Amino acid sequence: QAGPQLPALSARVDALAQQMTQLDAAAMPAPLDALLQQGTSLVKLAQVALQLGPQMPWLLGMDEPRHYLVMVQNNHELRATGGFISSIGLLTLEQGKISNLEFADSYEFYRDGGQYPLAPEPMKKYMGIQLMLLRDANWWPDLPTSAEMVRKLYGDHTGVYPDGVITVDLNAVKHFVGALESLQAPGSDVVITADNVEEQLISFWDQPIGDGEGPPPDSEGDWAEWYAARKDFIPQLAEVALQRIQAGAVSLPALAQATQAALEDRSVQVWLNDESAAAVLAKSGWDGALQPDEDADFLAIVDTNMGYNKVNAVLEREVDYRVEWSDDPEQGALATLTLVYNHPGPAGDPDCELSPRYGDGYTDMIARCYFDYVRVYAPAGSRLLTVEGVDPETVTNTQDPSGLNEFAAYFVLPTESEETVTFTYRLPADLTKEDYRLVLQRQAGAPPLSVRVGADGQQDDLVVAGSRLEWKKAE
Repeated sequence: QAGPQLPALSARVDALAQQMTQLDAAAMPAPLDALLQQGTSLVKLAQVALQLGPQMPWLLGMDEPRHYLVMVQNNHELRATGGFISSIGLLTLEQGKISNLEFADSYEFYRDGGQYPLAPEPMKKYMGIQLMLLRDANWWPDLPTSAEMVRKLYGDHTGVYPDGVITVDLNAVKHFVGALESLQAPGSDVVITADNVEEQLISFWDQPIGDGEGPPPDSEGDWAEWYAARKDFIPQLAEVALQRIQAGAVSLPALAQATQAALEDRSVQVWLNDESAAAVLAKSGWDGALQPDEDADFLAIVDTNMGYNKVNAVLEREVDYRVEWSDDPEQGALATLTLVYNHPGPAGDPDCELSPRYGDGYTDMIARCYFDYVRVYAPAGSRLLTVEGVDPETVTNTQDPSGLNEFAAYFVLPTESEETVTFTYRLPADLTKEDYRLVLQRQAGAPPLSVRVGADGQQDDLVVAGSRLEWKKAE
């Protein structure tokens, strides 16, 4: 009933947010400082919730159940929207309450004789994947584009076409466990905290809960039993967390802070199959879309791990971006993007074998070569000149569904080695040095993006920790 009235409160909440920014948190005692930070997050969430007011009855399933797909993405195996889709959960809201939350291994969403779209050409060429299956459907870095494919594949398989898609990666789990302070899965005596959650999740993958000593994947023993149980910790931990939240055994401000932080750093992204609600999330930058600005340069670097491994857990990358203008006003500025990839090891794959295999456990999947399909997104009208550090036959120059230019290439990085990849291209001529702006967008699931930017004699070292960052040349 209150839904239609919520937008009228927006001005008051906006004023509150403005007042809170004027408070000197550093001058407050520690408990008040923490509460102020949590309260700021709560207000930011409230600002978006108020804008969603008219859609609230629909979103909360007041007329009929609403189904939301939860994609658990493992960013140790980086994919376009954040990571390999490890598990799929179906969250059902009915009359404003969570009536169901069930998870399944992403590999379960396949059936012999089913009709599936053809896989994108790079997946066919470099991974040997012929059909687009649900576990690989986050191919497009623009989440709304990938979510449409995810929705179709899930609906075709189950008959339930979700009303929205939510992505969650390992960084999001850290945020939420931090808000809950600790979790403990049934059958395990391990207390999980934000400090050890990543280590413990890997341990549960290697040795499923309740499996005793348990055989490693490729050793003697019941391999099928290990395979079936390797992701059981996901629904178990989700159920425990949900029970805690529904029982009120969590600090609401702390949970709000974790949620807002996860949305801001793209470890949680939300797409909704409702045009009005989707527009609100897009304006907030929480829908996982590519977000170029009109009349500005744009740079997004998207790595896709094509090696069936978890190398992104240790991979290091440096980025340098230079823009230089010529004396010819009709000639677009020359952009030089240099990417330095470093695989520190450990070494464990001397032949760089590209095949889907588990080996001797999670650590073994980290100690492999890095098979990377790298995509660079530049403003529409940009012209690719050269790409160095890759096989020239792998280079492509296309237009993304979002309208941006997409420059792509493929390379293999052995363990304990380094590779430099350089893209050189011309920007559109209307991007002049007098009013030059650059929008940097960080890939979901990737670490904070450190970039050295240089333009017209100015050089700055930037870190994109959230979704995007705008840089302007000094006056």
